[in-house]
Amino acid sequence: MSLEGNKKVALEFFDAVASGDTARMGALMTDDATWWVIPSTVFSGLHQKNDFLAIVPQLFAEADGPFTFRFDDITAENNRVAITAKGHILMKSGKAYSSDYHFLLFFRDGKISAGKEYMDSAHVGEVFGFPEATVAA
Repeated sequence: MSLEGNKKVALEFFDAVASGDTARMGALMTDDATWWVIPSTVFSGLHQKNDFLAIVPQLFAEADGPFTFRFDDITAENNRVAITAKGHILMKSGKAYSSDYHFLLFFRDGKISAGKEYMDSAHVGEVFGFPEATVAA
């Protein structure tokens, strides 16, 4: 697929994320896709496709409105698309989740084969809760 085609798929994917449409998200990903989320959040880690898609409803469980994205920079090279964005969603608690993002997407055969997600991990904790602390034995 062309670089412009990859960018188009990336934007379609985030349109599906914003609406919580996991079926559409999954259709835009390869069967063996992975998604990595920056450490220190309740959503962190390397997730297989189905595990990642299962996280998405958690984002909307306490939402009180739509999840919106503003895309600032979109760059495509080889099999990658890099996107900087601002995401926003109002929560039932009255808190607003507004975070800056950097997404790095990898493509194979016109679909997303892997994603890396960087965001303000402290803000995620403030809105969605902090991961349980673990103590080394």
